[in-house]
Amino acid sequence: MEFVATCPKGFERLLGEELTRLGMPQVRPLAGQVAFGGELADAYRACLWSRLASRVLLVLARVGAADADELYEGVRALAWEDHVPAGATFAVSAHGTNAHLRNTHFVALRVKDAVADRLLAARGARAVTDPERPDVTVSARLSDARVTVSVDLAGEPLFRRGYDARTAARVAPLRPDYAAALLAAGGWAERAAAGDAVLAALWPGQGSVLAEAAGAALDRAPGLLRARWGLEGWGGHDAAAWDALLAEADERAEAGAARGVTLVAADGRAGAEPACRAAMRASGLGCEARFCSPS
Repeated sequence: MEFVATCPKGFERLLGEELTRLGMPQVRPLAGQVAFGGELADAYRACLWSRLASRVLLVLARVGAADADELYEGVRALAWEDHVPAGATFAVSAHGTNAHLRNTHFVALRVKDAVADRLLAARGARAVTDPERPDVTVSARLSDARVTVSVDLAGEPLFRRGYDARTAARVAPLRPDYAAALLAAGGWAERAAAGDAVLAALWPGQGSVLAEAAGAALDRAPGLLRARWGLEGWGGHDAAAWDALLAEADERAEAGAARGVTLVAADGRAGAEPACRAAMRASGLGCEARFCSPS
């Protein structure tokens, strides 16, 4: 099977290294994404454990998209009845343009029509779209005269960890994946694996640097707090493989709680310390940071 883990530009090398450490085969960093192969369980593991990926996509096909008609026919030819269960809702996320398809909203509309028409022909009932909380998210990434059509296994972006609810503090937030990238660039995973990890963070971004560092040091999967996954509504979902990975992650988190990690934060801005402490509590990691003056 072919998968793509998307990421912010500049993260490709770090994400490739992370996926390799997670055991993903055929890792290939590209522009704004990292491709990898393997079994469905490999993609599930990337969803649950990657701190740097934004989404994990299961590639279904690459079809011609020289114009709107070719795009429609290519997408409609795919077996959407295997991917969108009866009664499930779906949505389309489109990225990229070309000389004839210059508007991503129009691309998304044509893909949506193709999927809905295929399902109507197969079942006699038109599928319902839900752009806010779909059961299945279809990704269409346009490049030149071809579009890569995928199912988004994450559903919502993976950097929405579940702990990063913003407080009223007047402190600039730092998205969890950006915090994880800073730590990865500094070799935090290797240091944390050696035991007795110590981190001193200056202006730790409303606690995201602290939570990401502690999570990695305590072997806590970053996806454990997430309530919704795109893979659970997908027609090809392997519930047994997913449940096994969740059970493994729970066991590792329980064992990792006994590890040592020391966190020291320095941020003298008003509201910074309460914001950081709130993030640490919400993360469920069971550890606290010591605060000191940045001066």
